[in-house]
Amino acid sequence: MFEPLNSVLLAYKLKPMPTAPVERESDPTKPCIVFFSEPEKRIALMLSASKILPENVFIVSELSWIKVLNKKEQTALYLLEGITMNEFGQCFYAKFKTPQKITFLCNFLTESKFSFSPPAYQQKAQQFQEYERLANCPISSGVELNEYTDDKLHTRLLAVAKKIAVPTTLAFSSSLEKYHHHPVNSQVQLIDSKNLSLAEIRAYLRDFPADKFVIKPSGARWMGGRFCTIESKDNLELAVANFQKCLDTISHNECLLVEEFIDSSFSDNSSTGARLRIFVTRRPNNTIETSGILCHLGDVAQSINGDTSESFSIDYLCDYIQLTKEQKNQLIERLNTLGKTVLESIIDYETQYLTHIPPNKQTDFIGLDVFLQHQQGQIELFLIEVNNHDCISTLQLYEVQHSPHRTAILDKWVETMLYRSYKYMLQDQNILMIGRGGEEQPKRVEWTNALGLNLILCESKPQPGTLSYRPQFLGIDLDDSQDNLEKALAIIQEVRRHQLTVNGIVSVEKKYLALATLVAIFLEKSANSYESVSLAQSKLLTQQKILIDEFNKLTFEARKFSYGVTVFAINCLKDIQSIPLNYYPLLIELEPDNSGFVPEIVPSQTRLLARFEELQTVLPTGIRLGLNYRLIATSYPNGTPQYVVLILSEGELIAGYLTPSFSTRKNLASERTEILPSFLDRERQENLIYASWKACYNLGLKEGIFYIQGVSTELGAKILDIQVCPWKTDLIQWLFKVWDINPVLYSSLIACGFKPFVNKNSRPRL
Repeated sequence: MFEPLNSVLLAYKLKPMPTAPVERESDPTKPCIVFFSEPEKRIALMLSASKILPENVFIVSELSWIKVLNKKEQTALYLLEGITMNEFGQCFYAKFKTPQKITFLCNFLTESKFSFSPPAYQQKAQQFQEYERLANCPISSGVELNEYTDDKLHTRLLAVAKKIAVPTTLAFSSSLEKYHHHPVNSQVQLIDSKNLSLAEIRAYLRDFPADKFVIKPSGARWMGGRFCTIESKDNLELAVANFQKCLDTISHNECLLVEEFIDSSFSDNSSTGARLRIFVTRRPNNTIETSGILCHLGDVAQSINGDTSESFSIDYLCDYIQLTKEQKNQLIERLNTLGKTVLESIIDYETQYLTHIPPNKQTDFIGLDVFLQHQQGQIELFLIEVNNHDCISTLQLYEVQHSPHRTAILDKWVETMLYRSYKYMLQDQNILMIGRGGEEQPKRVEWTNALGLNLILCESKPQPGTLSYRPQFLGIDLDDSQDNLEKALAIIQEVRRHQLTVNGIVSVEKKYLALATLVAIFLEKSANSYESVSLAQSKLLTQQKILIDEFNKLTFEARKFSYGVTVFAINCLKDIQSIPLNYYPLLIELEPDNSGFVPEIVPSQTRLLARFEELQTVLPTGIRLGLNYRLIATSYPNGTPQYVVLILSEGELIAGYLTPSFSTRKNLASERTEILPSFLDRERQENLIYASWKACYNLGLKEGIFYIQGVSTELGAKILDIQVCPWKTDLIQWLFKVWDINPVLYSSLIACGFKPFVNKNSRPRL
């Protein structure tokens, strides 16, 4: 049954699939991504997926492996059996003891793909399309969108509107209503083919501006060069006969194209030409990115495709045609821009005109075919056609030919699948948010709404503001004078009185983190321990815990991962006089940090004594040193300041991200976070991430997103501050723009008990 699959695995230098199935329990906390496909054709995609979420992506090739269930008046697909892959590239056949809900679907077994196959294959494809129709999970493209993406005429008209070069084209069809949204242009002419006579056909071909031209049908079932012929006016009668034959073959809603032949040969004396395949991806934040380019070299006398050419990298092509480094970079930039423009225009058209297509379907991934033509020492780009997500067979062929070097071209697409899966899993989950969140509360409400979450706001009174939707409100007195236990019990009482289902608890205000943790513990939801969150709110206690842990380390580990800094509690003048002078300059701040006091650097003991006396008289009403606030001083080490963002689940480090912190000793108030990745060397980054994780872990912080300020010094990583609260505007902008990570999504996933996965090999977008 799996012989074709094993032969491809062998070509990839991977182990064959064991014959015995592996029984598995279903796990609703994990995503389940499914490809309807012939197994042997998706190994490149499975390799990418297995590096990001191993054993959670499945190939389904048999109808009996899927079950349709109706729950909560919705039809959903569930997985019974499938072929999956672990992180080592080992495929195996899995059987679920109970059905596993599918959270993302990609259908490669469409009816159009098997149009010329035996009836049994066509019937099977029809049933898989019926499964696709019944699915309520996110779907990549789908048969309705493929009808447009694979329509060469449709995508060519979109390209011309964006001033992208395409071959001069005549398009013949008996049904042109589909294209009435496209503006009229001279590059692509639409001609009604009803009652077209041989004399008219001959006249159109004779008067066509190019002596050499291509005749080919347009539509999903004609991909791969099927029925494509290269013609010449020197043999006009043969061209007329081939035109008529093709016109008789297509259906009434398909088109026949006559297009200018693009000579892609590298020189007048060469018969070798290049056809490029550009892979373009829609990212989680809806930006468009070219994820890779392959080159197919073949004889220009015939159609250049996967069967008639050899595949190479774009670097090989640039070396082959002897481009300089600058010329190569310019060419790649032009190709990237072309890919981005085409997918953006496809998405815009879908959004504006294809509103009848189910909203769970969208175009996330395409492949463009582009010819290069040398004209007077310049390289011109011609878009030939656009292919739907089933365009990766050429990539798999390339990887097999160049094994064992796997590309990362499909990684970005898998990240998009994962993001859409998580949004689906969070749909209709109820999040209890404790605390009003200050001026940014409207933004935070909109962020949760964009994920499909139902938000229950728990605060003293509603905040005024314009929101696109009105969240549920629980009026609870969160006054600081009350004990956290009393407030937690009051919240739980209100939740039960209103018979609310709560799936997760979050707080975006530091002062309510311990309270939110207590509520989560009482409601048996995912949470850190109350003690660890309370400890993390004090910089003094945090650093004392870090230093105690360091004291017990082995000498080598302490030298390599020494990450504590000394913090002094200042209650009187004697405390200041006891601080050794070599610790200056010091960073001073108040605890708790809701006083409005701006942290500052003091360079000497004299200045610290003066500031201490000033602070005893100039602090706002209600704030008293030694009563409800204390002054702390932290040694501020020399080094490179960095912000570290950690995603933790069950104590496991899921991912860590760094960005420079442009703090200055002269003015800490000017501190800001740029939208930049860290430029530390890899070892220092890893040390700082490890130290941040170790500090969180030792404090007992094992669930959520943590915001750590650290410094990379010559003596190792130093941790200055740990914040449990992740929903900062600058943090969200940075993670989403640079890393495509949505911290609101991941903190919500963890709060609701879902397992987070990320691409740990992802590179930052500069």
